[in-house]
Amino acid sequence: MSAAARPKRQQPPVPTAIFVSGSGTNLQAVLDTVRSGVLPLDVKLVVSSRPAVLALERARRAGIPTVVMRFDKQAEDRASYALRLAGVVRDSGARLVLLLGWMHVLAQEFLDAGFDGVLNLHPAYLPEDPSADMVTFPDGTQTPVFRGARALHDALAAKVSCTGASLIEITRHVDRGPLLARKPMRLFPHEDEEAALERLHAVEREVVREGLACWLSARSRV
Repeated sequence: MSAAARPKRQQPPVPTAIFVSGSGTNLQAVLDTVRSGVLPLDVKLVVSSRPAVLALERARRAGIPTVVMRFDKQAEDRASYALRLAGVVRDSGARLVLLLGWMHVLAQEFLDAGFDGVLNLHPAYLPEDPSADMVTFPDGTQTPVFRGARALHDALAAKVSCTGASLIEITRHVDRGPLLARKPMRLFPHEDEEAALERLHAVEREVVREGLACWLSARSRV
């Protein structure tokens, strides 16, 4: 049999931990996609930075172990918290860490823990050049790059006409990691944040699927 005719070897599912902080709409989308066989992930653990959020219930309904890992800056520093987080993920067997609405900047100690990938969903259209502070949309529109936890709020406050979502690899430079996938979204005049966020969730789901597929494809070639 020629190499071209030889069937591709099926890659085993990647053991994954998903970090959340809120309702978990994107978590649910990933779980549904995994269940349908579209993404070869084995979700080992869901970690929440907050107790009693809906994301935890979504994970429990799917039979996935959960843990709440709160950060108390009065009791520990960011490095100690990062090491605790890394230990929990390592104990679960996860090799990929996916941040879906996680509301805490991971310290370098977590990034140095040796996981195969640490990916973050960011609610803005990030540039291909991580060092850039302006981004150009497909229609030619240019806006500042909105980084940080309040990216959508900041975009609306700046009255820009476009935003979007991106999946990136995390580095020590916040929201400046290598880009895996991104999609734009038009903002409407006088639209409030709740309405924009509801539309953005649909964009985010597409970005997560495309970005994970990109990461998995690159991993299979290594």
